[in-house]
Amino acid sequence: MSQIKMSEAVEIAMELVGKGVVIGEINNARNLRWANSALTTNGDTVDQSLSIAAFVDTPDGIASGISSGQVRNREDIAKLVEASKASAIAAGPAQDAMDLVTGPVHDNFHSEVIPPADEGIDFLSIQLGNVLPHGQFFGYAEQAQDTMLVATSAGTRMRFSQSTSRFELCAKSEDRERSAWSGQSGTTLSDVMVTSHADTVLRGLEHQKNRIDQEPGLHKVTLSPSAMADLMIYMLWSATAREAHEGRSVFSNPLGGTRIGEQLTQRKLTIATDPALRGLETVDHVVNLGSSSMSSSFDTGILTPRAEILRDGTLNALGSSRHAALEAKLPFTPLSDNIEVRDAQGSGSIDELAARMGDGLLITCLWYIREVDPQSLLLTGLTRDGVYVVKNGEIIGASNNFRFNESPVGMLSRISDAGDAVNCLPREWADWFSRARVAPVTVDQFNLSTRSDAV
Repeated sequence: MSQIKMSEAVEIAMELVGKGVVIGEINNARNLRWANSALTTNGDTVDQSLSIAAFVDTPDGIASGISSGQVRNREDIAKLVEASKASAIAAGPAQDAMDLVTGPVHDNFHSEVIPPADEGIDFLSIQLGNVLPHGQFFGYAEQAQDTMLVATSAGTRMRFSQSTSRFELCAKSEDRERSAWSGQSGTTLSDVMVTSHADTVLRGLEHQKNRIDQEPGLHKVTLSPSAMADLMIYMLWSATAREAHEGRSVFSNPLGGTRIGEQLTQRKLTIATDPALRGLETVDHVVNLGSSSMSSSFDTGILTPRAEILRDGTLNALGSSRHAALEAKLPFTPLSDNIEVRDAQGSGSIDELAARMGDGLLITCLWYIREVDPQSLLLTGLTRDGVYVVKNGEIIGASNNFRFNESPVGMLSRISDAGDAVNCLPREWADWFSRARVAPVTVDQFNLSTRSDAV
């Protein structure tokens, strides 16, 4: 058990490292897991870690190295500092070295970290007790609070706390031949209505009783907010100024430079990150330990504004660190840990959108998403837990599952309709990225390349 509180550990590390960035993190979480309609595990966890990015002056420039771990006392902190300095010397001068900015100094930096009295998981437990006996249900729920204390040698002292909730419910038939899923993300499990999710998945199982196999090929599909979110998050992670400028990504202009200013879809579609997104707020300043195409520890403390990667269908910006932005001769564009995908021409729920589709397939969620080709951002993956056949605007049954091969950038030009943006849980990326507000969309000629035996 730690002998010092986290804010003190951060200050000690800052004193010992001299120059760099120190981040202390405290995660308080409560979770429930159930299978075969019976609770299997539940528990409370508290994780604490201290991370250090040491900046070391060398004859050829400033080197940066990282170390991270749990600490109990000053001796543990000193070992982490030495490890980070050794890592910096071994790495050599950092190409992205720049002066740290003086970020905010928060008055509550040294206040005690006390988890909020959120009764969401207790409320959820009561609901589950009423619902689970009425089907074969599986699922997971988690309520977490993350507190981050950030200090830099430029004088920054920032404190951020955010709550995150995650709920997933899956229903299966007794023979395990049919399966349906529903999920919800947010900031508290108190917002979850288990009966609504149960109705959704049980209705899905009923539709799946009528099996209507479909052949692979180019299909008209409606993607749920969850499925659309998984594709757009991967696109967001790939929207980097450096790779585009160097000609190594789908956002590179074949004639040189980037595709910024190019219209990628006729839809009034906007894809943005925004730390002030109402209900899905997140850290509003840059906090980084390492270096990548989009991030640099030397940027820690800089304000993160709303960034619109796509604005009304036109590529508007690419994510970057300050150094990458200078290299690409583009505006510095830090991205925050959430995503909004909104179509100004769209309206209605996913059911209304599927009804307007007429004939096609309604895809509930995706999984096992992997990149095939960065130049086109071609992705592959599988459909899962319900692909429903729509005829004359009505769901008449369910098809087999598919492997898909599709570029989230390429498919933008084939979006023919969209619904209202709603908070949703990305099925594939929920462990890393859950703050999403995304519209369902209808896409023409979506490439469902082969059949899949997945349920």
